Amino acid sequence: MAEVPPMAMKFLRQRVSLRHLRLILALDEERSITRTADRLCISQAAVSKTRSEIEKGIGTPLFEWHGHRLEVTEVGQCVLQSARRIVAELECLSEEFALMKSGMGGVLTLGTRTISGQPFLSRVTAAFKKAHPNVTVQLVDTDLETLMERLSKGTISLLYGRFDATAAGAGFEAHQVLSDRMLIVASPNHPLANERKPSWAELAKQAWVLIPEGFVGRYGREHLAAELSRHQLPFPTNLIETQCLLLTMSLFQSGDFLTILPEGVAAQLEIRGIARVLNTPPIGAPDSVCLMWRANTAMPPAARRFRDMALELLRADELQRQEEEEGLLKPLRGEAWRFEAVQGVRQQAHAAPAATRRGRQRKTALSESA
Repeated sequence: MAEVPPMAMKFLRQRVSLRHLRLILALDEERSITRTADRLCISQAAVSKTRSEIEKGIGTPLFEWHGHRLEVTEVGQCVLQSARRIVAELECLSEEFALMKSGMGGVLTLGTRTISGQPFLSRVTAAFKKAHPNVTVQLVDTDLETLMERLSKGTISLLYGRFDATAAGAGFEAHQVLSDRMLIVASPNHPLANERKPSWAELAKQAWVLIPEGFVGRYGREHLAAELSRHQLPFPTNLIETQCLLLTMSLFQSGDFLTILPEGVAAQLEIRGIARVLNTPPIGAPDSVCLMWRANTAMPPAARRFRDMALELLRADELQRQEEEEGLLKPLRGEAWRFEAVQGVRQQAHAAPAATRRGRQRKTALSESA
C-alpha cells in the first residue's frame, strides 16, 4: 500500500479545485498530454503545470511514464475515484437546475450488450421517450469489457447486459431483468421444424448459423458444443459464422438453417413467422441479463428516471405474471414457468393456421361429396 504524505490532507481540504479534478480525469481517459490539452482547449504547458501543482500538493505522483504512455499510480487511482464522484455530483446538480428551469433534456447514453434483453430494453426506451421527448437516447453497442470500463468512468450512465464475475467485482449495482435459457431455432420451412423430437444425431448433420468463437454472445455455441460432446457427437462442420442477428434472419429466409437464441427472442421471432423453435430442451445454464449502474455515485436525472421506469416495468410484469399464474396457469416458478410460457406462445402461433387448414379441408370434402 502506497504511503500518503501528511501534506496531502491539507492540500485536498484547502487548495484542490474543480480545475485540478477535471484535468486528472481527462489525463486518465486520454493518457497523453497532447490529447488532454486538445480536449480541454489549453496548452500542453498548462496541462503539465496543473498536473505538477496537484502532485506537488499531494506529495506523490499520480501518473508515471511507461514508454510513451501515462499510467496511473496507486495513489492516483484513489484520487481518481473521488474525483469521479465529485464531478458527477456537480454535473447532476447542474442538470437538476436545468430540469427545474426548462424540463428534462440533454443526452442519455446507455451501454447495451445483449440479444435476449432487447425486447425489454425497447419497451423501456419507448416509454421513456414518450414521457421525455426532449432527451436524446444514445444506445452504445460494443464489447462488454469496453462498456464496463466506460460505466466505471462515467461516460455512460447505465449498462444493460450479461452480469458476470467481472461486473460483480467492478463496484456496480445491478438488478436482474431476465434469466434466459438458450433454444435451438430453425428456419420457418426447415425439415426438422415439424418433427416431434429431433435427435442430436440429426441436429449435428444440419447447416448452422452461429456466433464465432471469441465474440460476446458465443455462449450458445459453447452450450451446443458441450451438449454434442455429451452425446459423443462432433461439432457441426456445415457452418456459417456471424454475430449479426439480422443477417441470421435473412439467411433463414433463404435456406434451411439452425441457430441458437435466447428463448425470449426465439418466441418473438416465431410469433412473426421468421423462425421456428424446435421441440428440444433448452441447452446450457440460464443467462442472467441485468441493468447495471455505478454504486455510491450520483446519477444524472435522465439516467435515474430511465432506471426507475425499467424497475417499475419489471414490477408490473411480475405482478401480471403472478396474476396469470394464479388464474390461468399451473403454479410453476422461475425458469419452468418461463419455458412453459414460451411453449404456450408457440402453440398459439400455430393453432390459428392449423384451424384454417382444417376448415379448408372440410370445405373441400363437402364440395367433392356434393
